[in-house]
Amino acid sequence: MFKTILLTMAIAAILPGSSRNAIAEHLDLSQFQWNNRLLFLFAPNRNHPMFDSLHDSLSAQKAEVADRDLVIFEILESEPSSMNSKPLASEAALSLRKRYKITQGEFAVLLIGKDGGIKLNRQNETLLEDIFALIDAMPMRRQEIRQKKEPQGSEIANTRSKE
Repeated sequence: MFKTILLTMAIAAILPGSSRNAIAEHLDLSQFQWNNRLLFLFAPNRNHPMFDSLHDSLSAQKAEVADRDLVIFEILESEPSSMNSKPLASEAALSLRKRYKITQGEFAVLLIGKDGGIKLNRQNETLLEDIFALIDAMPMRRQEIRQKKEPQGSEIANTRSKE
């Protein structure tokens, strides 16, 4: 048994595409619940026009993406997939494709809210501005915006006034 494990580890270390830095095969999305919104871009490859357009918009607006606590998953069929530009194991990418029922060759955009619910599921062109507008209309996001606008000391003052 021990020899089998060692052999498996040795083969995994030398096989192409088995990056040791790839994010785990069995990705647990519950780790993001209540902390992040998840944006999944599914496409056959990076050259898909709708993927390319949205990818370019996300790259150009990194501060706005970060402000909305978005984790970006790029799930590609014929190229390496990624999560926030970090390699994602091909098994994890396939598992996500199955989980959200995205067929081969299909382009899709999915937005998962901080509560874990699907907020957007489109198979056509989607503008980043539309995604941001959807997020900004969510009650939790409106609360985040209000909290960011409050002066630093007002939270302490509000706590003391309630006591």
